Amino acid sequence: MADACGTWYPTIFPEKCDGCIKFGKPRCVEFCPNGVLEFQDGKVVVAYPYKCVNGCTACEPLCHKKAISFPKRASTFTFAASEDKGLLRKTVCIRCGKSFWTNREVDICMDCENKK
Repeated sequence: MADACGTWYPTIFPEKCDGCIKFGKPRCVEFCPNGVLEFQDGKVVVAYPYKCVNGCTACEPLCHKKAISFPKRASTFTFAASEDKGLLRKTVCIRCGKSFWTNREVDICMDCENKK
């Protein structure tokens, strides 16, 4: 479950967001385990900002349009143990070899997963 964190949540720039039309669905919405983001009228919006985990920026690099931004961190944070379900872990894609962060139990990056 996400921790209440005051002002920590993403900003979505609607003029940049294309809803990941080339991927068929918004990658950031699909990725976030806490349901912070929603797809509305062809754009991603921050629907539930207080569900965002303090310090998490995992959705930001998924955006090919760079439409997601986070506030600057006041300090660094540590990741929880990898056995905690739903938390981010760093892994290597078994198809392309790229390192990526995921909250899922698969070892295939979203780029390779979308190539069928």
